[in-house]
Amino acid sequence: MSVNTADFNDPINLQVMWNRLIFIADQADIVLSRTAFSPIVRENHDYVTVLLDSRGRALAQCTWSIPVFITSLPVAAQKYFLPKFPPETLEEGDVLATNDPEIGTGHLPDVTMITPIFKKGKVVAYAGSIAHLPDIGGAPLHSEASDIFEEGIRFPIVKLHKAGVPNKDVLDIIAASVRLPTEVMGDLESMVASNNVMGRELLKFLDEYDLDGIDELANAIHARSEAQTRKAIRQWPNGTYTAEVLLDGYDTDVKLKASVIVRDDSIHVDYAGTSDQVLHSINCRTNYRYAHSVYALKCLLDPDTPNNEGCITPITDEAPLGSILNPEQWTAGNSRNLIGHVIPSLIFKALERVVPDKVMGDSGGAPIWAANCVGRRDDGSQYGSVQNFHGGQGARAEFDGLDTLSFPSNCKVTAIEMFEIAVPVLTECKELIPDSGGAGKSRGGLGQRVVLRNIGRNPMNIYLASERVRHPCFGVVGGQSGSAGKVHKNGEPQFPKGKVVLKSGDRLEVETPGGGGWGKTSERSAASIELDLAEGLITPQAARQLYGHQRSSQAATAAE
Repeated sequence: MSVNTADFNDPINLQVMWNRLIFIADQADIVLSRTAFSPIVRENHDYVTVLLDSRGRALAQCTWSIPVFITSLPVAAQKYFLPKFPPETLEEGDVLATNDPEIGTGHLPDVTMITPIFKKGKVVAYAGSIAHLPDIGGAPLHSEASDIFEEGIRFPIVKLHKAGVPNKDVLDIIAASVRLPTEVMGDLESMVASNNVMGRELLKFLDEYDLDGIDELANAIHARSEAQTRKAIRQWPNGTYTAEVLLDGYDTDVKLKASVIVRDDSIHVDYAGTSDQVLHSINCRTNYRYAHSVYALKCLLDPDTPNNEGCITPITDEAPLGSILNPEQWTAGNSRNLIGHVIPSLIFKALERVVPDKVMGDSGGAPIWAANCVGRRDDGSQYGSVQNFHGGQGARAEFDGLDTLSFPSNCKVTAIEMFEIAVPVLTECKELIPDSGGAGKSRGGLGQRVVLRNIGRNPMNIYLASERVRHPCFGVVGGQSGSAGKVHKNGEPQFPKGKVVLKSGDRLEVETPGGGGWGKTSERSAASIELDLAEGLITPQAARQLYGHQRSSQAATAAE
């Protein structure tokens, strides 16, 4: 089938070709998930596959992805990868990669990889992927490091493969610097394979449509997506809308402040007034911050258009240099998600009077709670694996928040069976926490209680990443806050961002935060309250205190 530029303006042709490009990214996604070695990639889906045009602009991303990586990857390609390795310096089979936080997603465990796609001896596109490796050396993934050098090995943009041949010198250095070389090197090769699938399938696509390149089709997709976003922005009144939120931080509270400035068909987010950078690993770098700014606004403006470069063009942001959202170069940031994941909730709060029916209460899954378990098995071999624990989603105008949902990260959790294979623990308890969701017309999602017991003979080091222990998730449009989180060891409170050592038989108990409510409690229907009571999501006492609801005698008798 032969097409010309005019065909790209035909909505049916464009949709068919656009869907095909997304499917190409989805095929790469399948390859990465099925071949990855580590649970955090294979089970948690902490990665993304993205197809880029010849200028490094995002064209299509896999359907099940970390949403904010769509912005990080094209920025990395355009600002760093392509200037360092212009097309004329590349050969077929080259694979470029880095884990530099300034270039990629803000912390060392994430590797950003780009593979040029050639046709007739010319680079016509790039296959890109980002994946979170299970280990990157240095101190195990946690919040306590005081600079980037403590956090692990950092390698610049290098040719991981040269003309199809693995660059043994670079790969040997990486393998020698990490605790889990088999898993790390396996995941890297899975990323290589994933990118190769994108390249192979794109060339099939180009041949099928008799195209020499992808840029003209990219222009059509980007133009329509950008126009759709700008059209949505024009529906909002011009103005500056502000909000701030307090977080636990590491050892002192952290304030995030945002001013969302709407001007005709563009939006700028200014984070002036945000707290200064801190000593420990919760600083959030520019690319990661911008990605969350864009994602939050896309959720409100145009959630249905598949992510691509055009969707982000009308949106800009900035933060003062030296702030926790724009730290100096050498600052620690491996736990940057503890700050960055809250940005969407902050922007929703700023815009609750502009689009009250679209914003969502603050989510207990923002940020993800994580426990990085590291130690030695009884046979002396080393293990290391991260388990995620999600809090309750914030409530929406027409829906209660979902229980224990990751937002905005979209990461899965490792299945208990797989986690217990990777790490010598027994998951003794995993249950919803009644009354943890914030009250409102729509109720926030529930948090969860999880108890892990070390069943190995050797001590286990658990490095915690958690938030909202002192400052719970807020509600919007009059909704109430959810419950705060808790971390205990053998019944005793623990520092929620520290290292906990579990001796054999010791238990770690975590309670994740509940999501914030939406709307006034007086507007919640009696039927919804009765259903919550029947399902054990709230207690009769909470129904009386929060909603002024007295359970009907018939329902109470049925429950008994």
